[in-house]
Order: sequence, then C-alpha cells, then structure tokens
Amino acid sequence: MPKRKCSSIDLSVGHRMKFYRSQCGLTQQQVADVLNINRTTYTKYETGVSEPSHELLGKIVAIFGIDYNAILAGSDVFESKASDSDLKMNSLSPDERGLIADYRSLPAEEQKKIFEYIHNIVVERRKKFL
Repeated sequence: MPKRKCSSIDLSVGHRMKFYRSQCGLTQQQVADVLNINRTTYTKYETGVSEPSHELLGKIVAIFGIDYNAILAGSDVFESKASDSDLKMNSLSPDERGLIADYRSLPAEEQKKIFEYIHNIVVERRKKFL
C-alpha cells in the first residue's frame, strides 16, 4: 500500500525547501541537526509526506535566510550572499555553512551576543596590528 500524503501543504513547498537548502550548500542532516530533529523527519518535509509545525517552519526559513513567503508562496528572491561582500554561500566551507545555519536558528538576542563577541575579537586583533 503506498504511503498516503498526510500534509495539507502543497508539494511545491517541499521542493522549495530542498531548493533553498541546496542553495545554502547544506545537507538534510545538517539542517536536521540545527533543528534538533531526525533527518528522516526533515526528509518527509521536503517530500511532502508531512509538514513542519509553524514554529519549526520559522526556524527553517531563518536557517535559509528567507521569509515565509519564499517557502509557502515561492514569491521571494533568495539572498545568496552571506554578507555585503561578494562571498557567496556556496563558496563557504561545510563548517562555515554549518556555523551560519546554527547562527540563523538562534533567537535575535543570542545572535546579537554572538555578533558582539566576534566584533570585539576582530577589533582587538586590529588594535594589535595597528
């Protein structure tokens, strides 16, 4: 007996999730690890067998650096740049992509703390070289 689709989300949502994950250079396992779920659970989201909760979908769009419209309606343009420089996401190492995915999954308050920490390290290094 074939598996029954239990999701009310259009299958194209799963295709868009796969597209954005691929654009970020992430594996299903990396995304699942950041979301703290099993890889097979995430695979079911991409294949349309099941759908993520609203809370989990929020984390997914944060990881990919997109908004809900990009996943649900496909109406947003993917931002492939990691910063204002020309550093494209797909040119990052797997460790760098993992760090960015982890960072994007954090609440804004924790992201701010990490940003400030890194900024302070960079400022101190620059002082040493001036």
